[in-house]
Amino acid sequence: MTEQSTAGKTGRTGRRLLFRVVLSMAVGAGLVLGWTWAYESGFLKTWLDSTSMSTFLLLVLIGLPLALVSSLVLAGPILWIFGVRPVWPIILLGPILLGLGLYFKVHEPVLGWFSNRHHAEALLAAVAYGLVGLFTFKRS
Repeated sequence: MTEQSTAGKTGRTGRRLLFRVVLSMAVGAGLVLGWTWAYESGFLKTWLDSTSMSTFLLLVLIGLPLALVSSLVLAGPILWIFGVRPVWPIILLGPILLGLGLYFKVHEPVLGWFSNRHHAEALLAAVAYGLVGLFTFKRS
């Protein structure tokens, strides 16, 4: 193998990795902003505000998994269409890493940078999904 062909292959691999990470970041941030918009638009907010404790528990046990599945159903095809392979680590591990980040409030220091808390959460989602995309990259 010549030095030029090795450099060309390394360049393609680097571009694929960069594309995978950037697209994963965009999908993660888009999902958070989409769910935030659905909540803030009034439909989800009024429905959640009018729930009783038993309805809220039912929502957590059934609604949260449905929201995660719908996010997987949205994110998976988007990543797949744009050629990101494999998709499953990003759509399964991205929300887990995001949830851990939210639980440990790692986005709290950057809240002052944003006018809206949800934008900081979208940044955290972008970082979480991007890191998963980075660390699960398979060099071919």
